[in-house]
Amino acid sequence: MTAKPEDFLLQACKQQLDVGLRAMEALVEGTTRLRQMQLEAATAVHADLDAMRKSIAATSDLARLAELQMQWMRANAERWADYWRKVHEVATQTQAQLAGCFHARPPAAAPIDPSKQALFTLMDSAYKQWLDATQQFYKLPTVPGARPQHRAAA
Repeated sequence: MTAKPEDFLLQACKQQLDVGLRAMEALVEGTTRLRQMQLEAATAVHADLDAMRKSIAATSDLARLAELQMQWMRANAERWADYWRKVHEVATQTQAQLAGCFHARPPAAAPIDPSKQALFTLMDSAYKQWLDATQQFYKLPTVPGARPQHRAAA
């Protein structure tokens, strides 16, 4: 049984959809991990603030109050550094997963049947003609990466 052009296009669409779904899955997973980290950090900060409030209320010595403040500031600096290290790790892992989604190579395509080569050449030619006509219609530059010049308002 020979492959029809529709089969080729269907397979290409499925691959594109699969890439999109894997990318969305990576983004949702990364976002979920960040949200969980935020909840854990907020809970820990709330508990720490409550304990600090109780310690301050129980303190009557100015030197002890200064010591509590220094301990609290040091603990917050360590907690802050740890939180942002974890955010960086999640962001880096999510970025790596996304890169893997977009750089994954599809399975090796079967050689194109010579009888179907004419169809692909025709499709390629039609696309190029459409692109040329669109660029002429909108007077878009033909140089890749160039931007159209905007006229200043008079």
